Amino acid sequence: MLVAADKNDCLYAPHPTGDVFEDEISLANEKVVTLCVETERICGLSPTEEIVSPTQIFQLIEKLHAASCMFRIPRTSLKRSRSNHPVAMEDIPNHSIQMISTTKIICAENIDRLLKYHMSYHLGLDDDLTRKSSLFDISPKSEPNTKPFALAMEAWKETHAPHSGEKAAEILQYWGELYGGDINHAPTVAEFNIVLETFANCSSDDYSSFERGMFPAESAWDLYTLLSQLDDPFLIPNIDSCSHMIRALSNHAFVLRYSTKNFDTGMDSDVAAIRAYFIWKKMLDLIASKNDAGENEVELAWRAHMEILNISSDGMLRREDSDHMDYKVGFNIGQDTEELLVRLLQIPCAYTSRNERIRYYMSQAFSSTMVAWTKEQSAQIRHSAKDRHVAFQILQAARSVIALLEVMKGQGLVPEPKHYDSCIKSYANCLNKDVLPFYEKNVAHGLLPEVRKLLSDMEIDHVDNMMNRHLDGVSTSSQDKISATIYSTVIDCYYRNLKSGLGHGNDHKNAARVLETMLKLYERDLLWIEKGHKTLTTALNRVLQMIIETNPGSEDVNRATKLITRFRSLPDRYGGPDSKAYSPKLDSVSFGAYLTLLSKSDCEDSSFEVSNVLDIMENERVKLEHIHYIAAIKGLRKGRNGVLKLRAKKLLFDAIREFTELSVHDQDCAEFNAAALYTSMISPTKSSEAISLLGSLQKQYDETMNPKFKPDYPLLCKVLQTISVDKKTAPWKDEKAFEILGHIEESYMNGDDQMIPNKFCILPIVNILRRNQSSNAAEVALQLLERMDELYAKSGKLSARPDAAVFCAVMSVVALSEFPSKAKKIWSLHEKMDKRHAEGNLSGQPSFDSLSIVLDACATSFKLEERDDALSVALRVAKRAAVKSIAGKPTAKFYNSLIRSFGVLLSDESRRRQKEDLISSVFKQCCMEGLLDDKILLSIREFYPKLYRNLPGVKKGMPSELPRDWSRNCKRSRKGKPSI
Repeated sequence: MLVAADKNDCLYAPHPTGDVFEDEISLANEKVVTLCVETERICGLSPTEEIVSPTQIFQLIEKLHAASCMFRIPRTSLKRSRSNHPVAMEDIPNHSIQMISTTKIICAENIDRLLKYHMSYHLGLDDDLTRKSSLFDISPKSEPNTKPFALAMEAWKETHAPHSGEKAAEILQYWGELYGGDINHAPTVAEFNIVLETFANCSSDDYSSFERGMFPAESAWDLYTLLSQLDDPFLIPNIDSCSHMIRALSNHAFVLRYSTKNFDTGMDSDVAAIRAYFIWKKMLDLIASKNDAGENEVELAWRAHMEILNISSDGMLRREDSDHMDYKVGFNIGQDTEELLVRLLQIPCAYTSRNERIRYYMSQAFSSTMVAWTKEQSAQIRHSAKDRHVAFQILQAARSVIALLEVMKGQGLVPEPKHYDSCIKSYANCLNKDVLPFYEKNVAHGLLPEVRKLLSDMEIDHVDNMMNRHLDGVSTSSQDKISATIYSTVIDCYYRNLKSGLGHGNDHKNAARVLETMLKLYERDLLWIEKGHKTLTTALNRVLQMIIETNPGSEDVNRATKLITRFRSLPDRYGGPDSKAYSPKLDSVSFGAYLTLLSKSDCEDSSFEVSNVLDIMENERVKLEHIHYIAAIKGLRKGRNGVLKLRAKKLLFDAIREFTELSVHDQDCAEFNAAALYTSMISPTKSSEAISLLGSLQKQYDETMNPKFKPDYPLLCKVLQTISVDKKTAPWKDEKAFEILGHIEESYMNGDDQMIPNKFCILPIVNILRRNQSSNAAEVALQLLERMDELYAKSGKLSARPDAAVFCAVMSVVALSEFPSKAKKIWSLHEKMDKRHAEGNLSGQPSFDSLSIVLDACATSFKLEERDDALSVALRVAKRAAVKSIAGKPTAKFYNSLIRSFGVLLSDESRRRQKEDLISSVFKQCCMEGLLDDKILLSIREFYPKLYRNLPGVKKGMPSELPRDWSRNCKRSRKGKPSI
């Protein structure tokens, strides 16, 4: 902030804003101009004209110093190249800061000129400022007055200019040459500290204006070394000296570490960090030996503590042991930094409760330690072999960060958003996909609730109060705004939780609410976004991706549409259209995600929205990329509007035309897949069109021999799937399906591993066989299953292994056929599937649906010679369902199939008693499970009329007074009655 100068720093003082502030700067500049004119007049006088008295010079120096100190440059405007925290800039125009910086430099330069004039004409120095006479030959009119020297050094200290340190050191040298032998006027350690502080101030620059000579920190180090070697009790380095020196070295270390330029220096970042650490240890000894340290000394000491923790959290302080080798950089910075912090907290401090600056530095110290723990987590994730031990260490680091937050509260400090940011990031690291699988289930499920609680606490402590101040008309500075990174990290946590399989069905909704909070803060100008980062856009893209992965329905599409609409209406707070700063706009990824979402949704109007999105992209000159073409074509083809379908066809031709117009080199580099485009053009139930599209693409490939036009496996499977579900059947379509399957198998045999025949091409063929029910359908289906088994045994590829869906499809074909002893055959297939599952095929677990298929085969075994075997199979199924774990829960279809099997296979009068007992047992179990539906009642009436007549409420038709509990788990019809 720019504020009126006070004896201390102005970081927490209010400052004038708006036109009032600009007027005050202009008024100060007018005073400075007047003083500069007077300085020019004085320094331009020759000795023969007039010699201005020392008193006049001193008065002018004091006025210039006062004018220089009218305003201070805010600390937050002095950028430092640190990775720990983002640099928040005050809401003050850059030209105002530049104006004040220039004014301060002008004042310092004029004071410097006046001081040299005074030394030349009143202290007996030549033009080159070398002594002409002894100090004791000075006239009585020029009594020793060292205040101008102090004011000159103070003025240079306030400028923060790159050369201010050298200027202050030069003045100190003149002072020492003039009064070094005078015990009452010689420079003391306080004056040396001013120079050290000046060097520290100018070292906070990024060295972009550095040209030649020594770096500020190097000059400060030489001066500090000189002080340490002097045998002078008045010049012993004190706490202030150490603090300023540590700050200069810290600035130097960070600038060199993160600068993009290469500097020729004898003190690199590691050397600077080590020197700062040893000076800090010396300062701790001074603090321990001094029981009456003043408030200012304690404040400067805590500033030094903060600098050391910053250095440690960046990994520049490493021990020489096996845990701190070069390849383990970052592995222990959290623990090492926390040890330093614990050591500091054990030092008594009597000024913490009343000194805001000390509290600020302590808060920064906690923040640096928390950041160190998150960096240690990141290093472990990047470089360690992922195992349970590493996962436990990362979790312990997160718990350490939370413990620091509680200790901080215990110290009477209020956690700021950046502290919550570190806590949230620590748990986000625990949710990393490489770490999360090693946690126990209860631990993994507890990570996201911790993140939600931290965000809630931060909003209660800061966001709510900030919102209330905004409603009251109180402006908020940039450093008090909430960082968008916090909310973005929370959204990432939801996303990681969802991707890991731990996610709740509402995770995408909760992530969308977090994004809505971000938008609300941005609309009120309460959200801080780091320069060069597109945090809002990235967060929106992440939420859209989450919605895509949760099988979006109409509600999800509406939510995404509202977010997109609101996002597009956000104001531009960071410059105009030509500004290089970030403005919240949808990018190519945003449009791609939204189009993909619309293409996957089941909304009737989604195709119209796809068309609207394409119009928006055209108006905003967003170039359509491959992902946009695929999603847009698929979305437009979903609707029934013929115009939209024509637009989809045009998009397909446009995409191909754009690709073919590229040069050969650009085609090789382009992200283009014609097969994916054609796949998106296929309607789910129009097999003739699908076959035509496949033929068109095959023709283009044959003509060009460009691999990017080659029909791929997903396209072939899509065509097969379309043929299998199309109600308009035709023999030529089925023949085409088998031809496609043959092409897939032949391509794989010729070395194309992408064409491996697996369930995605086998299932459609089996479904075609089941639909056609040809005389040899069962034999063909069994052959396909056998070929899959052989391929898996030969290749060992899991994708070729038959799963439960393939087994059930083949069993269904056999069940509907006249295959000899089909009940026994299907039961053997079921046992084979069960055995495979026991051996590790998790996707081949038997279920009640597969048992129902076995029972259907039993119920349709009408040949007398097969009935006993079929009954034996049905009894085994009933026993298996009762004693062995089967995937899922029993279904109404299973119980109905079991009843019908017993009814058909025990239809002889001699077995009536056995039939009635079995059906009664199944009926009782069915009612206990709450699965009694209309079809089961019809089967009871057909195979056990007596039981049916004894049901409550049976008069005419279906029973009307059955207990509702018997059908509690049945699917309901539109009328609300149980129905299958």
